[in-house]
Amino acid sequence: MTYSPQLIFLSLLVIFLTGSQCSSPGKNETAAEKAAKVLNFIPQDDFAEDTVLILKYHKLASTYLFQDAEKSMFYSKHVLRLSQKHQWNKGKVLAYNLLSTYYLLDGSYDVLRELSNETMTLAHELGLPMYTAHAKRFLGESYSEYRQWDSARINYEQAIVIFTQLGADSSRALGIENLGNSYREKAMYKDAMRYYDQSYKMFDKMNSDWGRATVLQSKGYMNVRQDNHVEAEKYFKKSLALFEKINNRYGQVNCLNDLSNTYYYQKQYDKSIEFGLKALEYSKIYHSTQQTNWALVTLSRSYKAKNMLAVALDYSQKVNHTRRMIHDESVKRQYTMYQLMYDNEVMDSEIQQKIISEQRAAQQFLIGFSCLIIAFTIFLWFNNKKLRRKNAEIQEALIQGQTIERKRVAAELHDHLGGTLASLNWYLYGIDKKILSEEEKKIYDSVHQMVGSAYREVRSLSHNLMPAELEEHGLTTALDRLIGKLNENKNIEFTFNISGLSKRLNNKIEFELYSIVLELTNNIIKHSGANKAIIDLTENLKNITMVVSDNGTGMIEPSRQGVGLKNVKNRVESLKGKIQIHTEELSGTKVEIEIPKVIIR
Repeated sequence: MTYSPQLIFLSLLVIFLTGSQCSSPGKNETAAEKAAKVLNFIPQDDFAEDTVLILKYHKLASTYLFQDAEKSMFYSKHVLRLSQKHQWNKGKVLAYNLLSTYYLLDGSYDVLRELSNETMTLAHELGLPMYTAHAKRFLGESYSEYRQWDSARINYEQAIVIFTQLGADSSRALGIENLGNSYREKAMYKDAMRYYDQSYKMFDKMNSDWGRATVLQSKGYMNVRQDNHVEAEKYFKKSLALFEKINNRYGQVNCLNDLSNTYYYQKQYDKSIEFGLKALEYSKIYHSTQQTNWALVTLSRSYKAKNMLAVALDYSQKVNHTRRMIHDESVKRQYTMYQLMYDNEVMDSEIQQKIISEQRAAQQFLIGFSCLIIAFTIFLWFNNKKLRRKNAEIQEALIQGQTIERKRVAAELHDHLGGTLASLNWYLYGIDKKILSEEEKKIYDSVHQMVGSAYREVRSLSHNLMPAELEEHGLTTALDRLIGKLNENKNIEFTFNISGLSKRLNNKIEFELYSIVLELTNNIIKHSGANKAIIDLTENLKNITMVVSDNGTGMIEPSRQGVGLKNVKNRVESLKGKIQIHTEELSGTKVEIEIPKVIIR
């Protein structure tokens, strides 16, 4: 799009006059305040009232955190929404810390990691080291869940150092216990017990029943890991007694589930059922689908062990239903949290853009009318150059948009369809093949194989849409790994040759060339009937040349080209390059692409 010089001049004049009005005598508002007023983010009459509500809801959410998960989540979200309304970052940190604790208890580690990173950024900007330390502790929990031990240990140790500096003994003791849990999961039980004992002594010194209960429960679970169920039972009972003393409902239901599971392994099925029923009752009061699921699983196994198959089957069906609920709730929670974070970023961006705009207007006023004349003259002089730069920016924005959309589609495929297929595969594992007839076993094996194949296809497709190595390491690495994956199929032997290209190209070139190779190799696999294919990528003084050839049957009608080849031609044209397609019935197909290096600069 181009604009006439007259229109540009009038626009600049309007900006100047607007700046004069905004800066007239008697008006002492800053540009930032004006920007905030436009967006309704300046502290308004209801800010003080909402701040009181934020603190009230935060207190309620903290109170209900170990009593009723549903209510705690309800009040935590209100804290976050009100804080976002006024862009009060301290309120956001309070909300994120509460939500992180909830998602840790609920086992939602993906959301926990995102919240922890967001909390750490805000807490660092606001100078809130206590919340920075808690965010690192939560990150450690997330890394431990995914068995990234070194990352977990580093975050735990950094959190403990900060807690020590702040004199936060309770939080420090909790961090030490978390570090013990990490060593427990690595089966380094002596190190784990050393940290547990250190943490317990600190909690004991503070006379913290809650702290003592959590450490005892962790010790009990360590004994379960070592198949020492009698000793584990003792620890869980002590922990349960302490949680009952302080009326900590989450701790009670957690210990009841642990005891039920311990009795099951000791083959004391009646006791396992007794504690499992109590855990089920408490989990429904606490509104924890995860705890409900654990109780149902143990009850189903215990009744099955007692040969009460009808009851066991009933609980097993409830388990399946609960697991579906857990999956649905997890998806909803992730969507909600990511939407809240996105809205928050958009609001921040709007504020910053408005402030920048107002500051520019103030600067224009100080410069005065003479600067407008100079700016207009400079604009006429560099008009052509600016237009070309704008076109380049538009092209870059288009590539970025395509990249973002590819990432989104890849993420949707991996997280949703991939997750569904993985869940389906998991459920198939739960079917007892022994009770199936021979014909049913064949059907079962066939379905199992198809689901597995579909899952692998989805993973491959989501990766190829936007491979991480293309962004991180560049075109040559991405193509090398693509060819490696194509060769895993072993139906067609792909060879990749490269000459030159010692430096990375710009994002547009790399993106387009990768997409072209992806399209052409896909055509070779689907239509060529070849058993060998070669991709040559060469850089010389003037051009970059790519040749993709195969030894297949060639194109029957070269004039009739599908959507794939049309897309390839469009991409080459966008790079101002040339493409030639040579095909023979018995010699295969060769596609030659030449891109001028002038475009690449």
